[in-house]
Amino acid sequence: MQFSCTEQFSFCFFEIYLVFIVTKFYLTLHKLFRIIIIMQKFIFTLIFSLFFCSIFSQNSYYVQFKDKNGTLFSLNSPQNFLSARALQRRTNQGIALDSTDLPVSQTYLNALVANEATILYRLKWFNGAEILLSNPAKVADIEALPFVEFVERTKTVLSSPNPRQNTPQQTSDLPAEFVQNSMLGVDLLHNEGFRGAGKLIAVLDAGFPNVNTMSAFDTIRARIVDTYNFVDMNANVYQHNSHGTLVLSTIGAHIENQIYGTAPEASFALYISEEDGRETRREPDNWIAAAERADSIGADIITSSLGYYFFDDSPNLQYSDLDGKTTRVSRAATITARKGMVVVNSAGNEATSEWHYIIAPADADSILCVGAVTKDSANSTFSSYGPSYDMRVKPDICAQGTNAFVVNTSNVLATANGTSFAAPIAAGMAASLWSAMPNVTNVSLMQKIRESAHRYSNPDVRYGYGIPNVWNIYENSLTTIQNVVSGNQNFFLEIKDNFLIIKCLNTDSYTFALFDIIGRKIVSDTKNGNAEIALPNIVNGVYIVLIKNKNGIFSEKIIKK
Repeated sequence: MQFSCTEQFSFCFFEIYLVFIVTKFYLTLHKLFRIIIIMQKFIFTLIFSLFFCSIFSQNSYYVQFKDKNGTLFSLNSPQNFLSARALQRRTNQGIALDSTDLPVSQTYLNALVANEATILYRLKWFNGAEILLSNPAKVADIEALPFVEFVERTKTVLSSPNPRQNTPQQTSDLPAEFVQNSMLGVDLLHNEGFRGAGKLIAVLDAGFPNVNTMSAFDTIRARIVDTYNFVDMNANVYQHNSHGTLVLSTIGAHIENQIYGTAPEASFALYISEEDGRETRREPDNWIAAAERADSIGADIITSSLGYYFFDDSPNLQYSDLDGKTTRVSRAATITARKGMVVVNSAGNEATSEWHYIIAPADADSILCVGAVTKDSANSTFSSYGPSYDMRVKPDICAQGTNAFVVNTSNVLATANGTSFAAPIAAGMAASLWSAMPNVTNVSLMQKIRESAHRYSNPDVRYGYGIPNVWNIYENSLTTIQNVVSGNQNFFLEIKDNFLIIKCLNTDSYTFALFDIIGRKIVSDTKNGNAEIALPNIVNGVYIVLIKNKNGIFSEKIIKK
């Protein structure tokens, strides 16, 4: 059927009108959807803001329990509260589990909640909990509970914080002045292939912005195995103060021909325990909670560029408190060491202040308190003085903290000052050394580091034992065994797939023995000709083979990778 012109025009007009109506309906519907989405976002933001304000408008308290009656866990089943890696660390160092490892009583926590408390976290080592309360009258009710020993306020709500800023000086050169690794002998360890592989370092700080995006951290990003923010109580650590980013860069950053950290092959856990712009007694408890989490995931080393002696809302510490036994955070650092970890803490930057001493937890026993020096090994003017109040040598060691090379949050090489950077440089140093000597205990490792320092026989209140040299430690550990004729062209040795493989040019009888780097014999036997000897499940690292045949005794260093 054909349409006249008039009919065609009318039909076209109808089509246009129909399109207009449909379009208008669509736009109206689209606008309605947008309004709904905006309202959803508004409602979510309002709810989140109310929750956020609720969390941060309440005072926090530490509650000390009298016992752990009613805990749901048993030392007979530690896998329920400690990771396999944490248990292996204890096994490797002969450390027994004890009651401090047990989580606190859930019954007690429930009772706190019934008294209007919000549980922030548990502190199992001290058998306590950190809580929030909006109703101060409830403190007396909680103190009256039969299982509560005391309640201590750790944070009073204050006005908005004034964020602390880090202003590292940007630089365009690395040059020969990059000595923060070489002054410790770390560069030589790296050349031997020991760069911290297999070691897990927990970094406690105030924030790690841009670590998740900066190319300087590309090589370690897959090895960031855990994150937690003990200030905001969530897993987002890539925010807040950039201090942690700078700290981490001294250990793990890599920019070709510019900077390489002291343990670039280590794994990392990143924890925010410091609230930017405030100093409250909750922050040391955050430190403890982070240390407990580091222990539970199996961390080997904690590096902390944090410390405490004054507070915004409660009495300051006295020098007499710096005895390693008084403050909860310093006692926690000692407990951490007793769990088999190496704790590295900055000494503080108070040398020119009225305080001028080290700060907690740097006073703790059995840890490495790190002071700062210049690239020329002179004391940094700001580095806090020792000793601890009970006259133990502090700082333990020193590393570069004046004009230390860091990577800022713009992914640019810069320099910064502070024992904040000396400590992580030393922590990475310890990780690289431990990867070369995997069978030593944390206590032995720390003592070897102290003994290698340049003022070990004559410590003072600024250097402590001085600047360590981990290459000397490594070399000395080899010569304790490898003190016979080294090398023999008649034998080829390697460790592969947990087998010691010996290849030789003749079938003469010989006796061999395999030792780890601290001199413990792993296996020995007598063989003729080529041999493959099954080994126990040994860790990666350096081993020494001694072989005796008719031509004499010789030794060979081999590496299991």
